[in-house]
Amino acid sequence: MLKSNLRIVQSDCTLANFDENLARHVEAIEQAIRDGVDAIAFPELSLTGYNVQDAAQDMALHIDDHKLDPLRELSRHICIVSGGIELSDDYGVYNSAFMFEDGLSRSVHRKIYLPTYGMFEELRYFSAGRQIETVDSRRLGRIGVAICEDFWHVSVPYLLAHQGAKLLLVLMSSPLRLSPGNGTPAIVSQWQTIAATSAFLFSCYVACVNRVGTEDSFTYWGNSSVTAPDGSVAASAPLFAEHSMDAVIDYSVVKRARLQSSHFLDEDLKLFSTELESIIGRRRRE
Repeated sequence: MLKSNLRIVQSDCTLANFDENLARHVEAIEQAIRDGVDAIAFPELSLTGYNVQDAAQDMALHIDDHKLDPLRELSRHICIVSGGIELSDDYGVYNSAFMFEDGLSRSVHRKIYLPTYGMFEELRYFSAGRQIETVDSRRLGRIGVAICEDFWHVSVPYLLAHQGAKLLLVLMSSPLRLSPGNGTPAIVSQWQTIAATSAFLFSCYVACVNRVGTEDSFTYWGNSSVTAPDGSVAASAPLFAEHSMDAVIDYSVVKRARLQSSHFLDEDLKLFSTELESIIGRRRRE
């Protein structure tokens, strides 16, 4: 696979209203199918809203739940990645990314790093994921999926890239945070820096899909983006407005970036593993 056309849907959603949010997904997906798009991605918890709090258990769905049938059926024509609340086989409740393709569905990532500081309370309502794995898509190739705070921990993009992901897809519900000064909000600049750094260091595409709108006291800022393997912005959506944008993921660009600079390919995984085990051992002894 050399190229794939990815549509990013920078959307708002209605808190704790699965049916309404699902209908918005279906409308956007049907339009993407008419437009001949290969894959479509929605923000973190796009099917439920973010601040579900105690309603998380009531809204959690197993990946094979019949309520997700409309997405499964549409996925016969397009790859779909969306955010939802997952109920696992052992009844854990997770902030998850779902992928639907070829009429099938699977949970592709459970959020690992659940922020529980400042305005955030995720660890009160969700279990933490315990795996960092790539997923193979017929329409997107091998990709890595992360959810918001996960991408602030370098271990997540590092491990996904070294498992062969050439596209890192980040589902986000990132709100504004109070910070001094005027101009671009600090959180927006910070995310731009993280996306550019990860794309450059791992010589891969990074696609960030952030939501917009307000929910309780949270205001989501959007500015979804696709960053190329050289760290440059290939496509970006506006701040604070619903928007759909298409970006061509051209894997020949990844090839060219890695041939021009082999810093990613030269990474010594064995050395990294040995030193990490040493650090863990010292901490245990201390």
